[in-house]
Amino acid sequence: MNNEKPLLIGLTCRETQVYSSKAMYNNLAYVDYLKAADPGVLAVTLPVVTAEKAKRFADILDGLFITGGEDIDPLFYHEEPDGSEAPYDRKFDESDFALYHAFVEAGKPVLGVCRGIQVINVAEGGSLIQDVPSLTGTQHNQLKAEPPIHPDETFHTVQTADNTLLRMLVGTQISVNSFHHQAVKEPAPTLTVSAYSPDGIIEAVEKDRVLAVQWHPERMLDDQVQIRIARAFLSMCRSAQDSD
Repeated sequence: MNNEKPLLIGLTCRETQVYSSKAMYNNLAYVDYLKAADPGVLAVTLPVVTAEKAKRFADILDGLFITGGEDIDPLFYHEEPDGSEAPYDRKFDESDFALYHAFVEAGKPVLGVCRGIQVINVAEGGSLIQDVPSLTGTQHNQLKAEPPIHPDETFHTVQTADNTLLRMLVGTQISVNSFHHQAVKEPAPTLTVSAYSPDGIIEAVEKDRVLAVQWHPERMLDDQVQIRIARAFLSMCRSAQDSD
């Protein structure tokens, strides 16, 4: 019998309108992705939190999954809007930052996807490209490609960097999907860039117990290479749990 304690993973929340009320939610695809790596994992959607409450969640949970979402207010990386899509919702930005810092300070692993890599980079002191097509002339949102590419299909390749966790997990090159118009510009000095797209866009960053990618691996559950990313994250969570 497996007596391991189930892993408890917190997912950052997002907001939607349900009739006349607002609701906090998360995409079931993120939960399915974690369960594809470990069927016993318990995923919970976290509310919008203060720094104090973020620390309490970091004490209780085994890891943090920063999910996709809207653009971060560029004032957080000391820029005026120049391609970012308003309106911004600072309460989600501040909550995501608070959770990230709390989990890192607690030594708990963090996984970031899409907006998640951007949150992590800004939280660590980096900046963002506010609109990729305006800068590079290339499209990184496959739904806006001509013709549009199905969300579950891959859109471009990424090249991984030497001596990184991501290289060890997925090899030198993999095909990914793409649903973003922003990306890492100046990577924070605390982070290692671990992947690039063919046009030079940063596609992944990492540091000790932190891994983040710009694409959406949770949309590619049939690709076992993508599942390795979740499995590595949960393995880090298990190691942190065992050391408590």
